[in-house]
Amino acid sequence: MTGKHSKAISVVIACIAMAISSLPLRAQTAVEEDDPVQEYKQQVLDACLANISVTATVDKTIGQLRNECLTRLEGGLIDYRKILEKGVDSNPFGILPHRQNYILPLTYSKQHNDIYASRLNGDRLDNLEVEFQISIKYLIAEDILNENFDLEFGFTSVSWWQMYNGGISAPFRETNYEPELILRYNRAWSIFGLPLRSSFLSLNHQSNGQSGTLSRSWNRVITGLTFQHRDLVWRTEIWWRLPEDGKESVTDARGDDNPNIERFVGQGQVGLLWKSSRNHNLQLALRNNLRSDNRGSIKLGWSFPMPNRLRGFLHLFNGYGESLVSYNRHSSRIGVGILLTDWL
Repeated sequence: MTGKHSKAISVVIACIAMAISSLPLRAQTAVEEDDPVQEYKQQVLDACLANISVTATVDKTIGQLRNECLTRLEGGLIDYRKILEKGVDSNPFGILPHRQNYILPLTYSKQHNDIYASRLNGDRLDNLEVEFQISIKYLIAEDILNENFDLEFGFTSVSWWQMYNGGISAPFRETNYEPELILRYNRAWSIFGLPLRSSFLSLNHQSNGQSGTLSRSWNRVITGLTFQHRDLVWRTEIWWRLPEDGKESVTDARGDDNPNIERFVGQGQVGLLWKSSRNHNLQLALRNNLRSDNRGSIKLGWSFPMPNRLRGFLHLFNGYGESLVSYNRHSSRIGVGILLTDWL
């Protein structure tokens, strides 16, 4: 690791240490003194009371409303998020988190310099870079077919920033953009005896907004099922890629930018999240092409509570398809930073 990398790491660590040392003693010992799970349930209960009091009849007592909310809380983690999101429905400024929102000031992964050779002019990319994700959604229509169907618009962008590479003006190496239109079914049901909490069907586009030989994009129809058992939530997703014509030349503007991408990222994924009793979340996501030339990926994450609703975040990736530009190249990455919003 070069001297400039060591300096960058030292600066980040020093900033984190100063931030922690400036916190009051109460914030540092809150996890020891309080029960984070009960605190979280209380937040959900308060949100539920605020939601249902708007439409409650005048003869309903606070006790009756509270009992109704306690019944709703029996649904578990998935219902907790639904209740918290419900409070934003009537807010004209309300935009909800979709996937995780995070910033990882320090990530390390060996870069594929040959992909960018035509633009680097002999320079090289750093293996140390910043990664951050912004993911939001907006409820377009509620109860559109019946009271259990919602129509949502989601948008996610993931960026990899060469912030420590001043030699090439610290550019953004790549950003992947992913808008999607989602039809969500919220009613709980079971399939083969498994407790299914929600399901969805989406029309998904993903691209990296670049041109020429670095251009990548594809369109998919995705269906997903979310299951829950106590503190465990897992989701299966299956996608079908909308077909595209091939390119006669790699420089053509039209045609398939990333042929056979399914052979590297598969046609679905399985995700698992465990919310521990101390409000730590462990997550796992697996993709596999289920072919003899076996390829896929594994993604691991650990988030833990910090003051002011922030969460620390440790992120690991190994496999294919981390980003679109290198979908057919194997990569490994480890990163550490701050999670702004979690799955649950």
